[in-house]
Amino acid sequence: MDTATVTLQVPASLYADLQSLGAEEQVSPVEMIARLVDNARQHRAWLRGWEELRELIQREGGLQVGVTKKEVVEQMRKTRYEIFEAEYAHLYR
Repeated sequence: MDTATVTLQVPASLYADLQSLGAEEQVSPVEMIARLVDNARQHRAWLRGWEELRELIQREGGLQVGVTKKEVVEQMRKTRYEIFEAEYAHLYR
């Protein structure tokens, strides 16, 4: 762990909020900041992954599941049947 320290000036109301949140979690305001930063990093990574998935789907031509509700349902049934045949059908024969 880095032992260097930095003095951070924050508004009194923000510090009071940090103290309140920290008290609920039984941690110091500094630990509360560390947790909030970690949560922000995880959220950013999740968003980045989501965007990569969206770009991949778009590059591959989209989901192609259908335009109407009926077409979407029919495609889902077809996909479910294909998965069943590939993974489970041998168990019932």
